[in-house]
Amino acid sequence: MIRRHDFNSQWWGEPVGIVDDAAFFQLSPEQRALALTPYRWVEFKSRLQTAPPLEMLNDAGFILADTQLEFRIALKNGAPGACGDVQAQFADDAPFELREEDLSLFEHERYRHVPGSNSQRINRRYFEWGRQLIRDHPACCLQITARGARQGWFLSRPAAGLNLTIAMLHREARIPGFVLYERALQAYAARGHRMGWASFSVLNTAVLNIYARLGARFTAPTGVWLWTGGQATR
Repeated sequence: MIRRHDFNSQWWGEPVGIVDDAAFFQLSPEQRALALTPYRWVEFKSRLQTAPPLEMLNDAGFILADTQLEFRIALKNGAPGACGDVQAQFADDAPFELREEDLSLFEHERYRHVPGSNSQRINRRYFEWGRQLIRDHPACCLQITARGARQGWFLSRPAAGLNLTIAMLHREARIPGFVLYERALQAYAARGHRMGWASFSVLNTAVLNIYARLGARFTAPTGVWLWTGGQATR
């Protein structure tokens, strides 16, 4: 019912788990405690409409850390719009590497609730995740430039269409986020992708407004709960 989350464990430096069967919350307190013992912290995700009762989640020590909005968006190779001379370069055509110091801080992130977390540690997670995506799916990973200067990255992977996994602005970007998203989606469409999907935090109203402007269709919300070993969260 709980399995090791390999990526999060590597990033955090201690064993991290994920509940993949809601029947876990029907176990006795003793059984739950035994199952949680190997892990520093544990995550559980569920569509809000079908999640276990909140009382049951709270009794197990899980707190609601975030609500993710899922969406689908048609990818269209239209007019440049606000993109102007902004260029999109795929990693399989023009290889590039991420540098951790170039990334803007991720402000809307559920892992800030984990004791010991901080902005630098969270950015390290996205840096490592981004490097993995570029290595595994270079044909779906973009670097966005304007007049030769790096502005950000849009990193995706094929999965029932195109999973629009991570969008990141450069720390010193001179373009707004909307332009990065618009240019990246146009580039994906030009490569033959027709449908993209992903999810993001309900707290991230900037991304919500970008995707709404680009014509996204929002679907069912997903709750994300965390167990942090009973320690206080910040």
